[in-house]
Amino acid sequence: MATIARRGSDELATTTTARQRPDLWLLSLIGALCLLGLVMVYSASYATAALDNGTAQLLRQGMYLAFGWVALFVLMRVDYHVWRRFALPAMMVAVALLILVLIMPSSSLNDVNGAKRWIYIGSQGFQPSELAKLAFVLYLASWLSLRGSDKVGNLTRGLIPFGIVLGLVVALLMREPDMGSSLVFVCIGVGMFFVAGADLLQLAAGMTLAAGTFVLLIRAATYRSGRVDSWLNPWSDPQGSGYHAIQSMVALGSGGFFGLGLGASRQKFSWLPEQYTDTIFSIIGEELGMVGAMLVILLFGSLVYCGYRVALHAPDSFGALLATGITSWFGFQALINIGAVTNSIPFTGITLPFISAGGSALIFALAGAGVLLNISKQATSAVSRK
Repeated sequence: MATIARRGSDELATTTTARQRPDLWLLSLIGALCLLGLVMVYSASYATAALDNGTAQLLRQGMYLAFGWVALFVLMRVDYHVWRRFALPAMMVAVALLILVLIMPSSSLNDVNGAKRWIYIGSQGFQPSELAKLAFVLYLASWLSLRGSDKVGNLTRGLIPFGIVLGLVVALLMREPDMGSSLVFVCIGVGMFFVAGADLLQLAAGMTLAAGTFVLLIRAATYRSGRVDSWLNPWSDPQGSGYHAIQSMVALGSGGFFGLGLGASRQKFSWLPEQYTDTIFSIIGEELGMVGAMLVILLFGSLVYCGYRVALHAPDSFGALLATGITSWFGFQALINIGAVTNSIPFTGITLPFISAGGSALIFALAGAGVLLNISKQATSAVSRK
């Protein structure tokens, strides 16, 4: 992707025409992922939900999906430039909510598997880290586009302030703890900073420092180092720390090439944990086989391609950075989730965008997609370059 710093000179050399309608390929890909997600959530949850109401999770996910698509269509019609003025307030609210999660008294609702990630209003949960992803992308796109490549490439005006903002968010997430979301934020931030015109040597030095800090944080906490150890050798504790990884791989391996058939998963019968949230990709592999799993990867790959294409043709640097951040969010989160369930990386406890069950993740992802689609409406296509 071309550096945003050179966008101005490129625009002078190009006659452009506005698209005026959203990228229909992008819209179709998002719709396909959501539809597949609804089907697979129903299939993966039916075994446990049948004890109460076999369609309970399906109805809940359908409600979240409806809210999410309303948000998508509304934001698709709102000029994305409007969000620049809300970038800082949104970021401040997101940080405040991440702090609130940490200081709230622990309960059976907001403390799940030893992690405090939820704020509950009555019986309805809300995950601030999902709002923070969208707020972070908005804020960083606004901040980087206003700074320009000269300041972004400067150590004291670019890398250090960027590192402080990213470090603050990651530190709050690691306290929850939420290593998966922390990794997503790092990938989003580094991707946007690179595209904005970062000095490569400075960026490499910063990433090396961040990687070293990450390793120290992993080793400093027993549960984190335990996850790494179980990832390297899950069979060392098959009934304990390695159980999740083993059951996930059993599900994927059971599917073969064409799968056991839709609804025919065996692992969803209380063998595989989080079967309709974090590890739903394993159920897809078991029921739809390698063909279904590769289809999901192809859909995400196509989504990332379309998203970065929107960034390349955005009419200004703010739009380009915003599209880059949103696309990186979807792409890296999918990559991390699939990497975890295939045991390519340690389990991180993060959802598969548009597919996994969950309200906060789905609604904010679709809201982000709406902003991306609005940028695609205003994107330009080159007519001549003479």
